[in-house]
Amino acid sequence: MNTEALIAELSTRLRPIPRGAPRTLLRNGLIAGAVAAGIAVLFWPSLGPRPDMASAVTTAAFWIKMLYTASIAALGFVALDRLSKPDAAALHWSRLLWPPVAALAAIAAMRWAAAPASESEAFWMGSSWWQCPTYVAALALPVFVGLMGAMTRLAPTRLRAAGAAAGLVSGGTGATAYALHCTESSPGFVLLWYSLGLAAATVLGAVAGPRLLRW
Repeated sequence: MNTEALIAELSTRLRPIPRGAPRTLLRNGLIAGAVAAGIAVLFWPSLGPRPDMASAVTTAAFWIKMLYTASIAALGFVALDRLSKPDAAALHWSRLLWPPVAALAAIAAMRWAAAPASESEAFWMGSSWWQCPTYVAALALPVFVGLMGAMTRLAPTRLRAAGAAAGLVSGGTGATAYALHCTESSPGFVLLWYSLGLAAATVLGAVAGPRLLRW
């Protein structure tokens, strides 16, 4: 069979793809991973829901933390949706992420300025700084697996950027799940240690992307 005949044969088998199919694939992968991360928080022996949840949900600090991590995940998903297509343009990460980071940094600066000097270390370090980035990155893993499963069925061409975006979504989702366990409420702690976990997930995604998404 010559080239022209092969092209003609392949073109007769084309089927239209529903307009929202790629986003649906990504959303399903995200939901599957998020459910797995949530189950891990609820039932993993060293985690579990925070014991003061009933009172925590009445505080602004709890919702600031949740909004920060969830907004990072949402912005990462927008980027990932764009990068799942072969004609994706280059992303400007600083423009994408500056709104939630700048907002939390402003809140942290105001709270820090008003805090007593004796509480400065606790404001930034809390009592669990050593475990926060590790748990965020670990809880990001099932989300990353779900997203990579979806991305392998799509057509990304910027593989490193796509991997980084998947890592960012995964980190944001994992951090949101971890926030259901973590009792730290200082915006300085969230800005420093949650963001470190998010950055770690993003970097790992950027490293894995070209290997896992290669055509």
